Amino acid sequence: AILAGIFAQVLEDSLGHIGPFQGAIALTVLALVLILRWEENYGQPVKGGHETSTLYNQFKEGWGLVARDSRVLRIGLIQALSEGGIYTFVFMWVPTLLSMNPPGGVPTGCVFAALMMAITIGGIVFQPLEHIFATKITTKEKASEYSAVFAYIMAAMSMSVPAICLCCTEASVCFEKVLLSFVVIEFCVGLSSPIAGTLRSKYVPDAYQGAIMNIFRLPLNAVVVSGTYATDVFDQYKVYGLVSGLFVVAAILQASLALGGPSEKKQVKKD
Repeated sequence: AILAGIFAQVLEDSLGHIGPFQGAIALTVLALVLILRWEENYGQPVKGGHETSTLYNQFKEGWGLVARDSRVLRIGLIQALSEGGIYTFVFMWVPTLLSMNPPGGVPTGCVFAALMMAITIGGIVFQPLEHIFATKITTKEKASEYSAVFAYIMAAMSMSVPAICLCCTEASVCFEKVLLSFVVIEFCVGLSSPIAGTLRSKYVPDAYQGAIMNIFRLPLNAVVVSGTYATDVFDQYKVYGLVSGLFVVAAILQASLALGGPSEKKQVKKD
């Protein structure tokens, strides 16, 4: 992804705005070739016979598990809120930087490469950060939960920067601050992704992870649609304020898991 951003910048500089789109066609064809022989992942089979392993039954039992275990509900809502905030940001960052009209323009390909580098750094920082929480702040069992709270609070703070700057100061004055906040939010994406996977493995039964996470695609899509609609009807600073609020709610839900009881997943009983 980092190289793709640099490659896109080279194409734009040499071929104009259409260059990256032409390059994307070649990459899409390459992706198609790579997935032609890709086997579908149907998830872990559920014991008890073929009838209970159907997609319908997995979704049915997934809904039942969500209703019975509030921890699974909170994990799903946290995913929907945080990913919805990120997707809204993705729609916003290019128009925002271009509207600030910095001297020399915005090299969007290079900026994209920097954002992808921030994601990579966030993923690298995950294990050292979790170790710090496990040894200095909380127990090893709750280190992932507290790390996630930290990541979502940082994400909320980073999105508050453009919300405040675009509202109260001149665009030319705060370009660097806004750009830095975009790098920080992508760092939080890289940090929170492995944390989210760890928490799903702790709270959601393996056999139902696919079904339960797909269930929460519904609120995720609702958040994304609402966020993209907000970009058309609200000022940019208000949308960034809404995105910051999404991360605040995600942090609160995550804190409730961190301060709650044991984190072992519940066993799913079969008839």
